[in-house]
Amino acid sequence: MIDFKLAALRKKMGLTQQELGEVLNVSYQTISKWETGATSPDLSMLPHISAYFGVSVDALLGLTPLEEAYKPSDSGTVEYWDHRLEYLLRTRKSMWNQDYMRFLIRDVWSIREPVTVLDCGCGYGALGLMMMPLLPSGSRYVGIDFSRNMIQAAEQYYRHSGIDAAFILSDITSFQPKEKYSLVISQALLRHVDDGEALLRKMVGFVEKGGLLVSLECNREFEANGLYINGMDYMDLCRHEGLKNLWQTELEKQNRDYSIAMKIPHYMKAAGLKNVSCRMNDRVTFLEPEQPDYRELLDSVIKADHWSDEKTDREIQEDIGYFMNHGMSRKEAEDYCRQMNGIVRYLKQHADSVSLTQTRGIMISYGWK
Repeated sequence: MIDFKLAALRKKMGLTQQELGEVLNVSYQTISKWETGATSPDLSMLPHISAYFGVSVDALLGLTPLEEAYKPSDSGTVEYWDHRLEYLLRTRKSMWNQDYMRFLIRDVWSIREPVTVLDCGCGYGALGLMMMPLLPSGSRYVGIDFSRNMIQAAEQYYRHSGIDAAFILSDITSFQPKEKYSLVISQALLRHVDDGEALLRKMVGFVEKGGLLVSLECNREFEANGLYINGMDYMDLCRHEGLKNLWQTELEKQNRDYSIAMKIPHYMKAAGLKNVSCRMNDRVTFLEPEQPDYRELLDSVIKADHWSDEKTDREIQEDIGYFMNHGMSRKEAEDYCRQMNGIVRYLKQHADSVSLTQTRGIMISYGWK
C-alpha cells in the first residue's frame, strides 16, 4: 500500500526520487524500492515521512484517504455542551470583575429602567446571576439554551436566587420568540457556531425597538497570547502557528470564525443597529501562592484548560489526527501537543509555587435598535 501512496505524494510535490531521498537521508534507490514494494521503510521512518508530506501515518499506509474528509468541530452541538457544566462553572468565575459589569450597566449602557433580558446560549445562567442584582428592580431574566442538562442546572441555581427568571429549552438558531426583549445578550456563543454573522442578525430580531444587543466574545488571537506562567518561556507559550492554520481551515470548511469578536461591531452596524461601540473586558487573572484562595483558583485554571493530566501516546496520536484534519501540519500538531503536555508537567511539578497571569481577551460589542 505504501508504495503507491509514497509515489503519489512525491509526484504531487514535484519531487524526484533523488530529491526525496535527500530530504529523508536515504538513497534514491531506497526510495525506488519503497515505491515498487521491493522493501518497506522502517517503522521509525513513517512519522518522518508523514510529517514531511503533512499527512497521517494511516493515510501514508493507505488505511485512510490521502485527503481525508473534513470532520466538523462538534463544539456547537448539544452533545458537546451536555457534558460541559463543570467547564462553564470553572471558566465563568474568572471571566468578570463585577464592578466592571456594574460600570457597563450604569455608565456605558445607562440602564435606568427595568429591562427584560434574553440570554442567548445561557448555559447555567452565569451572566444572569451576575447581572440581575445590578439591573434596576423589576427586571426579568430569560435564558435560552439547547442543552437540557444546562437548563436543568440553571433552574437549580436560580431556584432560591430571588431573581425573576425563566428558561427555554430550544436551539437559538430555530427559536421563534413570542415577545421582544429590551436587552438581548450572549457570551461565548458566536465563536462556537457555524455562520455566527447569521445568528447575530437573528438575535437583532429578538430586540425591541430602542432595545440593546450585547455580544461578549473571546478573540482567540488575544487568548493565545494571554498566558504567562512564571518560570516558563513566554514565547513558547504564545507560539500558535498551528492554531492559525486550524482556525483558517475551520473558517473555510465550516464557516466557524474564531476571529468573529473583531468583526461583530461591523456586523452590528450592517444589521442596522445604532451607536455601535466596543470595549474590552478588564478581567485579568493573576495567581500566586500567597493568595488565600490560591488552591481553588489554580484548580479552576487547570480544569478549565484541561491541564489535569498529560495526554497518553494514544491520545496524542488521536489529537494529531484531528488537528491535521483541521489544517495543521504533523509538526505543528506534534508541537502543540508537546506544548500542552509541557504545561501540565510544569504545573504538577510546581503545584505549591505556581505563579501566572492569564487573560481571555473578551470583547464587548453593543448597539441599539
